Amino acid sequence: MVTSGHAGRRSLYCTRDGWHGVREMYELRQLRRSVDLGQREFAALLAVPLETLRTWDSGRRATPASVLSRAAAAVAHQQRQTTLLPLDQLAKELGVHIRTLQAAARTGRLAAHFSVRSAFGRPIRSASRADGEQFLLQHYRCFSGQAICPRPLPIVPSDYDARLRALRQRLRLTQDGLARRIDAAGKAVVYQWESRKRTPSPVLWQRVIELERRKR
Repeated sequence: MVTSGHAGRRSLYCTRDGWHGVREMYELRQLRRSVDLGQREFAALLAVPLETLRTWDSGRRATPASVLSRAAAAVAHQQRQTTLLPLDQLAKELGVHIRTLQAAARTGRLAAHFSVRSAFGRPIRSASRADGEQFLLQHYRCFSGQAICPRPLPIVPSDYDARLRALRQRLRLTQDGLARRIDAAGKAVVYQWESRKRTPSPVLWQRVIELERRKR
């Protein structure tokens, strides 16, 4: 085929895997970004010099197939370690009692994530495998040298509806405005709290307390 005097000329972008190997050039960068790591952290994860990683990451040099294989395995492991699991599932994997993890999450010895949703008035908690392993290493069955526990999440008071209305009145906020300030789902949630159809979760009530303190 001849077009404008150039025989068989094709665009560099006609195929993803042709000629210049664009996909392979940036595959390492895509792997790094999939776990939200900077170049320095990813270089440490792969145990390679930072400058070497930068040449691969920028596409200035082709990444060796063996390095790509190691990177893919490291990323898969990283994603598995950072995936949040319910505490009961994590307890089974770690071989400890669920109450051990619940107490550790409550006292701050386990870096748990608290959902804004609650079950039976208690926040739904989850944690990663990496956080669970860190708890076992630093705190499990360690009876001396323990750091002071941080304050646990607050207990939602019985007059939460009156306090919410008083806070909104003092700050001159609508229900939607208050929901935005504490990152609640919407004004319907605040309405349900003020009408006592639902009880705020301890996580969201902590945000209400922080808002009260900031505006005093």
